[in-house]
Amino acid sequence: MYSETLGILDGVCKLVLEELAFLFCDSNDASSVDLNQMKDTKCVSMSFMGPTNGRLEIAAGQDLCLILAANMLGAEPDEEEAANHAVDALKEALNVVCGRFLTETFGEEAVFNLSAPVSEPAEELSKVHETAVSEGMLFFEAEGHFMVVKITICK
Repeated sequence: MYSETLGILDGVCKLVLEELAFLFCDSNDASSVDLNQMKDTKCVSMSFMGPTNGRLEIAAGQDLCLILAANMLGAEPDEEEAANHAVDALKEALNVVCGRFLTETFGEEAVFNLSAPVSEPAEELSKVHETAVSEGMLFFEAEGHFMVVKITICK
């Protein structure tokens, strides 16, 4: 799975965030990311079942979630509307990333069942899932804020 799948996911994340929220991301390696900068971390996840089963998770600090929501809504990050929809914006970004990633990886003919994106405690991101065959993490920076994307492929 590793390098090719993570490469596809990296490209999809950047493209989706650019198209969906006018947010331009740079890839980072884990050593250059200070996760302590992710204040009030929000984490969302969704599962997929089909030719392969797995889970996709995104974690981002509240500040990046506000920027994401504001850009998607045509508002400012300090407006109440952005605050009210910050986690929903992260869920929508995850949903679009997951759909595009699966299509890019397995083709348009592959059929997947997707769960609805859900919020979860940020600690879940660091857990190894008992059914995992492989897991990978990507780190991004956008507008001075970090985001983590984790993919888990299950048995």
